[in-house]
Amino acid sequence: MDINKYVPRYKVAHKSLLCLAQLSSEEIFEYLYAARAMKQKFRVRENPPILKNKTIALLFDNVSMRTRLSFELGIRQLSGDCIFLPKDKTPLARGENMRDTAAIFERYGIAAAVLRGFSSEELNEFSASANLPVLNGLSENEHPLQVLSDLFTIWETKGKLENLKLAYLGSGNNVANSLILGCSKVNMDIAIACPADCSPERRIVERGMQFSNVTITEDVDEALRDADIVYTDIFPPCAQSDALLKAELLRYQVTDALLQKAKPDALFMHCMPVCRGEEVASEVMDGAQSVVYLQAENRLHMNKVALSMLVH
Repeated sequence: MDINKYVPRYKVAHKSLLCLAQLSSEEIFEYLYAARAMKQKFRVRENPPILKNKTIALLFDNVSMRTRLSFELGIRQLSGDCIFLPKDKTPLARGENMRDTAAIFERYGIAAAVLRGFSSEELNEFSASANLPVLNGLSENEHPLQVLSDLFTIWETKGKLENLKLAYLGSGNNVANSLILGCSKVNMDIAIACPADCSPERRIVERGMQFSNVTITEDVDEALRDADIVYTDIFPPCAQSDALLKAELLRYQVTDALLQKAKPDALFMHCMPVCRGEEVASEVMDGAQSVVYLQAENRLHMNKVALSMLVH
């Protein structure tokens, strides 16, 4: 389906956003159209008070700058309030289960909860135990809001989504998993170039193959051939202590020479934070093809949209 022929209703069926597998192509388009409208309002300093008298809880189990900053600022721009709760400062760190925590959130009048750094099982348990929207700010298996904002960035810069190809280089992590699901559902081909022991989840690859072409390869040249977008992410922390894995991953570092193997007008994308000189060379990060900072900016607009569409 061509996104430019889609007529949005600015509505989604689900009460929560836990994974991209739950969204249809049409629902992804709803989020992208709403992000475009939200960004246009932001540009003219128009901040609709959609979250007035609403409080959003940010429950995080790992450190984040962009996720926390974009949510806290976005909530305030929509006239809402937020409470930041690091997991290690809550009873969850001492063994309380997600069900008990979720029940209190609902009873205290929390309008929605953003969870970051939890497992899929914990996310699902929290969501099933509380009658409020739950947003996945990053889990061990997926990063849905990141990829929704990435798709918005691609649409914004390329003018389309259909029949494009994205090449992802590096470790087949949660971002790679969500890219497979997101790209395949909007008719984008995706190629993942990674070491054999760092491949994306097989069940996610198989699901993506139902919608578009998904290639998993160790060959960087194969992945980059005819690519419209080149994407990478920070290498896994285990590589810092595993010399062999680190050396293997460095073969996937995005350099100018590698970028030239994609299409001449290919975009470079990275979800940040960045370790320059490891997964990407500085000249690529700062080069004319990089849209990394635009990508990061669009996290703000997409997070605002997700809350706007889920909180009632």
